[in-house]
Amino acid sequence: MKERSELQNKPNLNKTDKEKLKSLYKSTNKEIKRCYDTYRTTTIQRHLNNTRSAKKAYKELNQAKTWVPFLKSGNNKCNSRAEIIKAATDFYADLYSQPDTQNQSKVSYSNTATYTVHQFTEHEILKQVTSLKPDKSPGPDGITNECIKAAKTLLLTPITILWNKILDEEAVPRDWMTSEIILLYKKGDPADIGNYRPISLMSCFYKLFASCLLERLASVIDAHQPIEQAGFRSGFNTMDHIQVVDQVIEKYLEFNKPLYLAFIDYKKAFDSISHGSIWESLKELNINEKYINILKNIYSNSTSRVKLDRVGEIINIKRGVRQGDPISPKLFIAVLQHVMGELPWHNKGININGRFLSHLRFADDIILFSESPHQLNKMVNELNQASKKTGLEMNLEKTKIMTNHKAKPILINNTPLEYVNVYTYLGKQISFSKDRNTEEVNRRVAITWNKFWHHKEILKSQLSLPIKRIVMDSGLLPCLTYGCQTWTFDLKTKNKIQTTQRRMERSCLGIKLKDKVKNVDIRKKTKVRDALTYAMKAKWKWAGHVARYKDDRWTLRTVKWPGPKGNRSRGRPRARWADEIAACAGEKWLERAKDREGWHSLGEAFTRTGSMH
Repeated sequence: MKERSELQNKPNLNKTDKEKLKSLYKSTNKEIKRCYDTYRTTTIQRHLNNTRSAKKAYKELNQAKTWVPFLKSGNNKCNSRAEIIKAATDFYADLYSQPDTQNQSKVSYSNTATYTVHQFTEHEILKQVTSLKPDKSPGPDGITNECIKAAKTLLLTPITILWNKILDEEAVPRDWMTSEIILLYKKGDPADIGNYRPISLMSCFYKLFASCLLERLASVIDAHQPIEQAGFRSGFNTMDHIQVVDQVIEKYLEFNKPLYLAFIDYKKAFDSISHGSIWESLKELNINEKYINILKNIYSNSTSRVKLDRVGEIINIKRGVRQGDPISPKLFIAVLQHVMGELPWHNKGININGRFLSHLRFADDIILFSESPHQLNKMVNELNQASKKTGLEMNLEKTKIMTNHKAKPILINNTPLEYVNVYTYLGKQISFSKDRNTEEVNRRVAITWNKFWHHKEILKSQLSLPIKRIVMDSGLLPCLTYGCQTWTFDLKTKNKIQTTQRRMERSCLGIKLKDKVKNVDIRKKTKVRDALTYAMKAKWKWAGHVARYKDDRWTLRTVKWPGPKGNRSRGRPRARWADEIAACAGEKWLERAKDREGWHSLGEAFTRTGSMH
């Protein structure tokens, strides 16, 4: 580098000097590339060996800020950095500063809560400090979770004193009310700021306090949530609702009965709910007034600034919950329960063994069920009106309708909602197609190949097989088999899973089909987990898990349900989700599954077909 620099600064280079400089450029660039590649490889190996996470490796390697290149502001295009930050600030100032749908002065509080608010204890706070996650962005004060954990012995007593002072005075430090908004691109047009998710970077001390508060409020809020809500709740996951939707569709198709589904989408749901509706919802749940007043103090004085390559003007937050705040998800589902609780839907929807299933919720992902387009139209409009009272607004472009019958108009404010043949719900493609299982498996395969090539720096490199195996098992396998608990494993599905994994293994090893290397020999080298065995085992475990549910949630009800009254089509019946389970465990498999150890033993026979041939 020094020699190259000297030659660059030398005046009047002769031919020999120019040739030498050219050679130095070439060798220097080659060495820089080699050092950079070595650095990347070493970083990836370190993270995969220590944390088994390629994501953390890429995060460390790609620390450069990704700027928003430009934004649309009305009909104008903002290109300069000053214009972009102003456009973003104006957008969120408008979003958060809209007047509340409720007059907060009319919200009255009465001490209806019967439980006592106890002082925070050091043990209570230490539990939350211990659970703080590393590598989280700090707020405007720059204090990280790592700093708090490192100093926990010194800080525990003063933190406890501060927390109890907040409890007594029902007010938090003003610094906690300030946050910085960073933008995470989701999908769609990158010039449309509506396609970015705003994340509030707030004080880690505030988030620690909010976690302690959440620990006290979560059980009360969850106790008032119905089985229709599976979002942000312990013991529930996406598979619960995916299973219900799949079972309902399967049985309505089997008996040739009409079914109408509405997939509801809200515009900026978390950013739109009125603060007045939050306090009303918490009051309904009998949350102690002291906790409500603390939250009200936080929200009534909350401000933020958009942070890109520079920081924008201060925005007063007058609506919405702060994304990034530990307590926000619970506040949101409390408000949504307030909305749904006003709807007269006790005898609307579809009848499942004497009980009506009108809807399912996973946070703000809502799906409505009906056998009648007229009833569904009424339900959609009732939900729209009830939602507006809390500030929620339906996105009519993204709210979709699906049916296996006649596509009769469903209107909101005289605007027809679009009928679709497929819809991705909680990560799984939903449709009434007779080949929906095959279509979903093919979709998962395509997504997994995209992920494979995303990791080509690892999987197509000279890195060791144990490193590649970590990515295959912890990255690609869950991607390929997401939702497999609800699949029907016919021969086509089994072959697709096996051939996909084999091709990926061959690609990792650089082996072509013409090399005539046997599959078993390839597996001996890669030692990856077999995808088919993994998927079938997941389905078996899930079936046992569902059978042992004790809260009578819709997941179990729809599995037990024989289906609506109707007539089956002539000919061979379509394969059902439970058929292969019943073939292995018998028609009374739901009873047998309650014996956990016996079910585990039976699972060995069920998953044996997943072994390599």
